[in-house]
Amino acid sequence: MRFGPEEITDAGVRLMGDPGAEWRERGPTAKAVRSLGIDADELRRLPGGAGHVWTDGRLVVKPVGCVPEHDWVCEVYAGWVSGAVRVPEPVQATGSASWSVDGWGAHVFLVGRDTDLLAELEVVKEAGAAFHRAVAALERPEFMDHRDDPWAYGDRLAWEDVQPEADEETRGVIEELLARRRPVTTPSQAVHGDLLPNVLVGDGSAPAIIDWPPYFRPHGFGEAIAVQDAITFRGASMDLLDSWRTGPDWDQLVLRAVLYRLGPTGVFARRNRLMGSLVTHLERARPLVAAVLDRT
Repeated sequence: MRFGPEEITDAGVRLMGDPGAEWRERGPTAKAVRSLGIDADELRRLPGGAGHVWTDGRLVVKPVGCVPEHDWVCEVYAGWVSGAVRVPEPVQATGSASWSVDGWGAHVFLVGRDTDLLAELEVVKEAGAAFHRAVAALERPEFMDHRDDPWAYGDRLAWEDVQPEADEETRGVIEELLARRRPVTTPSQAVHGDLLPNVLVGDGSAPAIIDWPPYFRPHGFGEAIAVQDAITFRGASMDLLDSWRTGPDWDQLVLRAVLYRLGPTGVFARRNRLMGSLVTHLERARPLVAAVLDRT
């Protein structure tokens, strides 16, 4: 596996794209500022995003990792019609059909606040359901066959015949879970791979969903990842394993959601590159792993 630079988050490792970090530290290039219509005089960093997200008050500007993925998401958002959930309005470069310039992309700032994750889990659940209904008819994009990053590896580990690359301790847990995989019959569709921290709410507005890492897996997998993240990283109750159930394949979806998160952690543990909450990820996950093994 060839993984590029990564952003360590509570829930895993996100590929950031360019092999050098310096260009992100400087912010959007002059060409990106001009082409995307950014107000350079008002440009400032936003909290989060490892310090690489910027805004001029009207637009949010971010580095683009996988360009085909970014373009596909922008096309989906540009044609968005669902009134049940809002998504970012993407910005196209002036005089071009491109959705990014010099490795930077932009979207119109979405009004809303982060959800209170434990107090507003039902909001996350309802917004996720609305989002997944809206994208259910999308065809599987070709870039998913070629995407090469830690999360894509974790997804393949959960669903395909991929050998785990992990330190000895994490590998032992992964192999226990792999041995309990069983066939899943629920049809696949586009799903959101990081739903939990990416729902915004606003007074009088429909909830909004941002930062979409897309996968094409059985319906309910996105919700299963949200449940795994809430229990493992936020200390939510195991009751979510029942209250969020989406159908007969649910326990298998949760099992694969745990694999999806443990895959990248094992890679970085083997390479002595664990950072942030990933340092304690395996220990945090053990109660959920035990519950999943008991249910499968």
